[in-house]
Amino acid sequence: MIWRVIESVHGHFGVLAAIALLHPAILLRRGLPLSRGARWSVGLTTVCTAVAFCLGVGIYEHYRETVKRGVFLESATIGFLFETKEHLGFAVIALALGAGVAALVAPASAAGVRRACALIYAAAAFLCAVVVALGTFVASTKGF
Repeated sequence: MIWRVIESVHGHFGVLAAIALLHPAILLRRGLPLSRGARWSVGLTTVCTAVAFCLGVGIYEHYRETVKRGVFLESATIGFLFETKEHLGFAVIALALGAGVAALVAPASAAGVRRACALIYAAAAFLCAVVVALGTFVASTKGF
């Protein structure tokens, strides 16, 4: 029962992260220095993404022990889609953390760094949406 709750919270944070990652991409696109509120937004978005990722890491052992074998036995395609979701999730957290740190420590004169961070956040948002879609598809076919 507790695993279902954690899986649900993980999924909800994933959806929230996919949406939230767009905000820093929009804030940073012009390369302007970040206001205090924008700095908070970048930080909270990155934390939200990290929470989704950490919850996924936390339930991975349970998934591996109780679900993974059955998924692959029933459909290798669905199993590999879930494996792809996991790897893309790692890419999302790496991009979000990298862009978040770079955006927060960039000097006021580094407009190009902030524009690059906007593109990285946009890429992370896109990949996060793919991760959410794959996770939702697999969960709906397997009835996790």
